[in-house]
Amino acid sequence: MKLTLLLAVALLLSFTGIESPVDRLGVKGPLTFDKTHFKLAWTAKPNEKYYIQEYLPDGETVEAFHQMLTLHLFDTEVPVEDAVKVKVKELTQRKQTDPICNYSITESPDQKEFIVDFLLGASKGDHMTIVEFNIYRYRQIDSGAGRKALLIFAYSNRAYEDEITPFLSALGDRRMKFLNQVIEAEMPSVRIEGN
Repeated sequence: MKLTLLLAVALLLSFTGIESPVDRLGVKGPLTFDKTHFKLAWTAKPNEKYYIQEYLPDGETVEAFHQMLTLHLFDTEVPVEDAVKVKVKELTQRKQTDPICNYSITESPDQKEFIVDFLLGASKGDHMTIVEFNIYRYRQIDSGAGRKALLIFAYSNRAYEDEITPFLSALGDRRMKFLNQVIEAEMPSVRIEGN
């Protein structure tokens, strides 16, 4: 009876797509940001050189979150400036269809890091349904064996439906707070854990 129940649960989980995330970067977490703990929630390896790991506070889901930390690792020697140019091009194109889209770029005094912070929106007809504020911190790192890689440490903050107006009203003050926290955050130490 117990074996049948366990098999039924395993089968149900396989059909619903619930899987434990695979930590491929040696950063299982939890990570802490703004006094909140973020646990590893989702991972992907879209191609041979690109890794993504997303971290969420308790009670949040990847489909409907208010805060998220993400690590993007490109296991190739990409100059930071080139990666930032790609993001700016993407955001510039988005501005043509997303009226709330806006961005700013900050370069560190030693010119080794860049931060791109940006605002995105989604609508259904004339009704705005989601607003998302993001901060991407770009840094070239050593990924092991003397290989260079590009690490992006990202913070996302979302509002939905009726939360959007107060979210946007408070964003001016909150933006500087979150920017400073991302700048001061210790970048996670990354090591590629197999494939």
